[in-house]
Amino acid sequence: MQFNRYSRIEPMIFIWFMLPYTILVNLLLFGYCSVSSTGNFFIRLGISLFYFAAIYSVFGTAAMLIKKRFPGDHELFRRVGILLPLFCVMNLLTVQGVYWLYEKWPIGDCQVQRSMEWWVTGYGCLASAILTFVNEAGLGWEKWKTAMAETDRLHNAYQKSRLMSLKRQLHPHFLFNCFNTLSSLIQENEKEAGKFLDELTRVYRYLLKGADEQLVSLGEELKFIDAYLYLVKTRFGPALQVELKIDKSEENKAIAPMSLLIVLENIIYRNAFSKSRPLRIEIQTRIDGSLLIQNSLQPKPVTGDGPDQEEGLDDLVAKYRLLGCPEMVIRETAASRSIFIPLIPKSEPPL
Repeated sequence: MQFNRYSRIEPMIFIWFMLPYTILVNLLLFGYCSVSSTGNFFIRLGISLFYFAAIYSVFGTAAMLIKKRFPGDHELFRRVGILLPLFCVMNLLTVQGVYWLYEKWPIGDCQVQRSMEWWVTGYGCLASAILTFVNEAGLGWEKWKTAMAETDRLHNAYQKSRLMSLKRQLHPHFLFNCFNTLSSLIQENEKEAGKFLDELTRVYRYLLKGADEQLVSLGEELKFIDAYLYLVKTRFGPALQVELKIDKSEENKAIAPMSLLIVLENIIYRNAFSKSRPLRIEIQTRIDGSLLIQNSLQPKPVTGDGPDQEEGLDDLVAKYRLLGCPEMVIRETAASRSIFIPLIPKSEPPL
């Protein structure tokens, strides 16, 4: 028989509940006469089990309809307040049905006791109430386990994201390229070399700070990105074109630290560009409360060396999910890629 499941453990509840419930109902219906004949006892038990199992499926369907109408945890008392009186009415009809069944087709010499009619009905209402609360408890337990599993999964993703961020900070490629650029500048322009070293210091100071924080203001992130872009533009020159269109009123909103670094590294690492074919990146705030990073697509073959930038982007998506923020959105066409990062108002901290 296919059950309408109120919770995953409902079939187990049904199995443990149905036999003792049916035996007690038969005792109430027939008194001690029900156990006077072992053969008749098991015949009545089998018929009753079949009858109550069919009725249980009707109760389950009604419960599922109420649950579908009021599914929220905050609607628990409303669900229970509807189910309990509804089940009492259904139990009244169920008891009348079982009396009619045994009066129409009596088994052996035992006759059903009409004097016990309200006792049987009351017992059915009590059993339904207990089952309702047990099923609600089972449903709550399932939701709690699911929530804990999701929290653990996201926590692991967040820790992995922090580890990836740390690896990115210490990755030798970026530092090696910066030192090469600095070495060239020292020979060509000492003043420019001094500024380059200052910006490099700002970048690494922010990287060390950002590893321990959940959120920073967009303004802070942009100051860091300004220093980072100075380093990469010094290296790539006009081959890299970055345009910022930031609404100053949005700079107080929060963002996960190094979000822009992860996105920009992904763009720079995965695209081929030159002076004749520059890579264009646009960073702008939007009226829907998000930050858009859009770039032209000029894919290059990716070798095995260097950090896995796509994994870094996946970890960033997981981090925002863990923080309880709106989802990051990534859209890609043949010519461009757009990444939307949610900006979090300070008055609405993440969960």
